[in-house]
Amino acid sequence: MEFDPDTPVDPRLMGGYDIDMTDPPPYAIPVDHGDNDYNQDDDAASEISNPSSDDLELADDIARYEAQREAFVAGQRATGTEAAAQTTAARPKRKGKKLGPRKPAKPAPEILFRLSHAKDAFERKDYENAINMIKDIIRINSETYNAWALLSTVHDELGNREDATMCMMAASHLVPKSVTSWLSTAAYALQGIEEMEDGSPEKSRALDMALTCYSCALVADKTNIEARTGKADVLMMQGNSSRALAQYQRALAYKPLNIRTVRNLADAALDLRDAKKGAEIARKAYRDLIDALQASDTFSAEEGRFEWSDLRIYIEFFPILEKWAEGAQQLKEISRWLLGRRDETYWERWADDDREWDWHDDRRVQVPEFEPTQYPQDTYGQGLPVDLRAKLYVYRCKLGHEYEAMMHLRLLDPVRDTAVEEFMDFPDCLKDIAAALLERERAQEALNFINLYRQISSIGGEVSVDADVLVIQGRCHILLGDKSAAEECFIAAIEDDQDHIEARIQLANMYEGEQEQEGREEAFLLIRQALNLELSNGQAPKRRKPRGPYGPRGPRKPREKKDGQRQRGSTYVPRRLLNAEKRRQQELERTAEAARNYQAMQEAREGFVAGDEQATAIWMKAARNLIDDFRSYKDFYPWDKYIKYLGYDGTELQQSAAPARNMKLAAMAERLRQGLAPVEGQEQASKMPIKILPPDFRGIMFDKWLDIFLEYAFTLIRAGQRRDAYMVCHAARDSVVWSGVDNTFLIHVAWASCAVYTGDEETCVAIARYFMRDYMPGTDSYRMFAAMCRVCQTPVSWYTSGPAQKFILRQIKTMDNIQLRKAGGGSGGSSSSTTTPEVGLDVCLLTIYGHILFSTTSYVYALSYFARAASLDPGNLLINLSSGLAYVHYALKRQATNRQYLLAQGFAFLFRYYNDRLAGGTPAERQEAHFNIARAYSLIGLGNLAVAYYKKVLAEAEAVGREALGRGTIGSEDLTLEAAYNIRSVCYLLGDVEGAKAVTERWLVL
Repeated sequence: MEFDPDTPVDPRLMGGYDIDMTDPPPYAIPVDHGDNDYNQDDDAASEISNPSSDDLELADDIARYEAQREAFVAGQRATGTEAAAQTTAARPKRKGKKLGPRKPAKPAPEILFRLSHAKDAFERKDYENAINMIKDIIRINSETYNAWALLSTVHDELGNREDATMCMMAASHLVPKSVTSWLSTAAYALQGIEEMEDGSPEKSRALDMALTCYSCALVADKTNIEARTGKADVLMMQGNSSRALAQYQRALAYKPLNIRTVRNLADAALDLRDAKKGAEIARKAYRDLIDALQASDTFSAEEGRFEWSDLRIYIEFFPILEKWAEGAQQLKEISRWLLGRRDETYWERWADDDREWDWHDDRRVQVPEFEPTQYPQDTYGQGLPVDLRAKLYVYRCKLGHEYEAMMHLRLLDPVRDTAVEEFMDFPDCLKDIAAALLERERAQEALNFINLYRQISSIGGEVSVDADVLVIQGRCHILLGDKSAAEECFIAAIEDDQDHIEARIQLANMYEGEQEQEGREEAFLLIRQALNLELSNGQAPKRRKPRGPYGPRGPRKPREKKDGQRQRGSTYVPRRLLNAEKRRQQELERTAEAARNYQAMQEAREGFVAGDEQATAIWMKAARNLIDDFRSYKDFYPWDKYIKYLGYDGTELQQSAAPARNMKLAAMAERLRQGLAPVEGQEQASKMPIKILPPDFRGIMFDKWLDIFLEYAFTLIRAGQRRDAYMVCHAARDSVVWSGVDNTFLIHVAWASCAVYTGDEETCVAIARYFMRDYMPGTDSYRMFAAMCRVCQTPVSWYTSGPAQKFILRQIKTMDNIQLRKAGGGSGGSSSSTTTPEVGLDVCLLTIYGHILFSTTSYVYALSYFARAASLDPGNLLINLSSGLAYVHYALKRQATNRQYLLAQGFAFLFRYYNDRLAGGTPAERQEAHFNIARAYSLIGLGNLAVAYYKKVLAEAEAVGREALGRGTIGSEDLTLEAAYNIRSVCYLLGDVEGAKAVTERWLVL
């Protein structure tokens, strides 16, 4: 019988392992069954030619292995034949492999023993020992589910809810497919969430953990509705309404008749930034639910019944979508269904007529299908809730159905005796009615409804006069001609809600038509505030949310406006409304506040100068308050600077797509700004004070105010707040108070100091341009430019930038043109001007531009400007040094035409500088000369010559002492360490280790 290759063979036996053996062989040699006779012959020849004990032992092992293999193959053949025969007769069914995760392995005895001791300690309330024992178990095996569960129980008993939740999450991760475990953990995390303060870290962490648990539950079972809606509820509590809406939609895909989910989806839709998109989604969800319930002829849905409150929510979305006719039709249809008259479908033909909801049958009897006795009267107009009738009135007004609107309004009489009782449960509809009346300019009737709202709010309860009511009342007063009362209402609305946009718009509309400039300025400021609020919110003003007798699922409660949002301690009063006495009183209060801040600065000054942190904080707070007070005073700034301080930026609407409302506000703001800004050609005049300013402000002299500004800027820059420091300097520069040359110079020097401190080369260049252009064009300004760029510890990117380079070149061309005009033009004017120092060409300016070109490796052009500077000042050491280095660097370029000539020319200039520097120079200056020549030789690779000059630097130090060299005008001028370090480096490169060691021990050991 031949070997069947398809017969299953145990791989252990094929590897030389026999189950009958007590120990497996130490090695297993596979047998080659191929046809390579050449290899077989070679192996046999090698075995015969060199017989030894090892070879014989190996041969015995091979023979034994062959015998074992043959026996195994024979057994497998017999077994395979029998199995094949049985399979051919009747193949038995194999039991399928069970899918899913394996059961967790039983804990080790040691783990069980420790767990029992931990449980005993927990039952004895020895929580500390219990925690230690459980931690030992987790350290041994962190996948012990019971250990994590017990640890969470211990933390719960100790009141450590956050730690307990984390332990429960760890336990749930060990059984990730257990949805129940994740849901129970999420529910535990949300316990007591209502008592936690909004925005607190504790509440945020609890919500994050609950969200994680619900997400893990959905990973285990994406069809679990409780996990889906729980995740959506948590997202709503976190304020993420868009994601919550998506989760509610997915939950409805599995259970579309869950009314609680539909309600919560509607709540999320009202919070969505894109209101119309959310309204359409919620409207469709409600419509699908209503259709399903009507088809089943029931009001009962999953987790609740369809009630009047659901209808109120449903019709909230039609005004958002501006579907007035459909809203009226849906309201009537569903109300008819709720009142038990769903079979009266003939009313659908009366789409523009609401006689179905009249109080009496006078108009209903004119409908042929109507039977007065079929249904009671309270299923018609008398059964329609008053707030839904108010909605019908609003819809008819929007559609222009005057007669039907009037019929509804007669039944909504706000002055009858029972009005308070009728509207007590639905006061918000009074605002809707009043707003609709205002659109039709029926101000007195609208005011009657507002008065009824005020009467209801005075009774008590949760109803209060909010900013919306005050705005509507103010609009009524405007139409009635009582502007003072309207102003009071709008101001009260802003005080009630600092973020109310409509109140600012209405107040600005009133002030825009004022003849006084102060009124128009106030209008501009109000419009700017409104526009900023619109842009920051990123959405339209908040709409009123429906309030029904239901609550969201789980721990989430209806989110209502917090008291802190309504009461911010605002005392907003437009300055134009203040009479002389009130203005004087306000100024006295502000002056007293400024005096207190100034006194606090004086008291904390000693500690502030000494670096005390607490005193510094007090000083900075007082200084900030004083500076804010100064900057808010309009007379100290030109109008364009003042509105810029208030946050006006005309480009903000161009950066993003803005709604039409925002565009209207922006257009109004721009119209007011242009009316208030100075006309073209008067910009310079606008910088000057219009009237003579007093010598002080708030009892503090203006010089002291400037000191406060600049010291505060220095403090900010030391604290790392560069941008704020620049803003303070900018505010001081823009003020008309310090428009004098000396004050402006001082402000720019302080500004430059801040820029140098932070290494801001861009600002340094910008400020230096002011000195070179406006303050004092000349050598000192050019030197300041070079010095500021030098002390900035940054790359020379701005020093050599295009704008700076072009500015310096324009300065040179301006001087050249002046000299040419003085010389009378002509071709020889330029050469004659360059040889006459009296003509005013500035050596420093030419040298700076040469250095800019030198830094950009434009050595040829740099040499031309160095040559012009040398023609004006031939003995200038810096010019000779710069010219020499330019020649040397140019010689090192790849495309240099005559390197030897360039090097010779360069070292000629360098040694001219060297000799002039040595003649009559101080020891520090002689050190500088030696060092520069040594660096030049190092640059071209002549290390031996460089070392000679470095040694001269060390010789100067030995001759006069290093202490004498260290006393420089701007710091240490001793170059001993640099020279010694360079000598050591050259010695290492040349292989002179002993010389390098000697230099290090002599000069580099501190």
